[in-house]
Amino acid sequence: MKRGTFRKKSNKLLLATLALAVATPVYAIPAPYSVAEAATKTTFKDVPKSHWAYESIKQVAEKGLVAGYSDGTYKPSAQVTRAEFATFLSRVFDSKDRTPIKFTDVGSSHWANEAIQEGLAVGFIKASDFSNNKFEPNKAMTRGEMSRWLANGLAHANADYGKAIEQMANSSLTLIPIPEFYGGGVNKKDLPYIGVALGTGLLSGYEDFTFKPNGNTTRAEVATILIRFMDAMKKAPSEFTGLQELLEVSSTGTNILTISKFQKTKYTGYEGVLGKPHTHLNKGVATIERAIVVDTTGSKAKGIYKDMFFNGEAEPYKLNKDIYLVFYEYTLVPSRDVSMRGIADGALEGYSSTFSVDKDKIDRFKIPAPEEVFKKGEKYRYWASDLINNSSGTIIKGRADDNSLYYYEIPQ
Repeated sequence: MKRGTFRKKSNKLLLATLALAVATPVYAIPAPYSVAEAATKTTFKDVPKSHWAYESIKQVAEKGLVAGYSDGTYKPSAQVTRAEFATFLSRVFDSKDRTPIKFTDVGSSHWANEAIQEGLAVGFIKASDFSNNKFEPNKAMTRGEMSRWLANGLAHANADYGKAIEQMANSSLTLIPIPEFYGGGVNKKDLPYIGVALGTGLLSGYEDFTFKPNGNTTRAEVATILIRFMDAMKKAPSEFTGLQELLEVSSTGTNILTISKFQKTKYTGYEGVLGKPHTHLNKGVATIERAIVVDTTGSKAKGIYKDMFFNGEAEPYKLNKDIYLVFYEYTLVPSRDVSMRGIADGALEGYSSTFSVDKDKIDRFKIPAPEEVFKKGEKYRYWASDLINNSSGTIIKGRADDNSLYYYEIPQ
């Protein structure tokens, strides 16, 4: 060996070790985690006060949920891995329960071993969600996975969230207001969990309304999500209007009781007629599959479905203190070639409409739209819209061929 070679190699090794130390999260050091130690650093040189997540990052650091890096940074734009998110949620629950890990890629010496064991015990991590007994701890969390863990975490805190997940999972009526619902790009098994995440406000869509279930989440976003999660844990599902809308739809095909003044009184609601045929005289047979109401009576549209259906810039989609918008999902088998207006002329209220859903919403959310002409004998499934008054004494009603009735009224 030449003289000085060993020293050069040692220097390279030392530099590599120092570089690794700088790039390693504080919580990743395989030593007992100390909340007190993490709380000593609550601001970070790469998170100025002007940063949109500054307050949330400061809060999670103060609570010891998310620590920074040894170089004084937080790395707000970095993606969050499964091991990291397991660690963050485990600190929220701070449970002493543990379930032994059977993942072949997470050994007892892994820095997130305890957190993952806690996650399995608490239930926000389900071993059945992973294939080949591999957890892949360094894999970036997807938003679909994050929704699943968060919803399961809420179910641990309150069993009613578990019932909500089960209800949406087992219903053919469930409608989640994201473009991926009709457009694809989402695992259907994730939909009830995404519903809980949206309905409680833990996660939201992007500017183009997509949810991006397969997209990743940054450390800045996770800080905000953890703050919201801790707040949601203190509340029951009934305290979230959006979640109640989703649950009413999954149960009865409509959100009308949650979002409007209408009430069911002496008769059944839409659930009494869903999927049942209603014959239009000489025009065909139609069914109502869902009826979604958007509250357009105030200064802003309200309801978890507003972004999916309402466009305030297009007629007849205007805010009006006297009117709700209702969006019907129909099936139709025409007995002759007929237009949408032709079907609506003379029809019983609710079983057809002359208005289509706004084209921008159809394009963005891939909503099934009506044809210009419905061909005799073919079966169509599409959405259309209508207007209903919100004044006291207003009644909306309709009957299926078997005399089943839906009936709602606003009491005087």
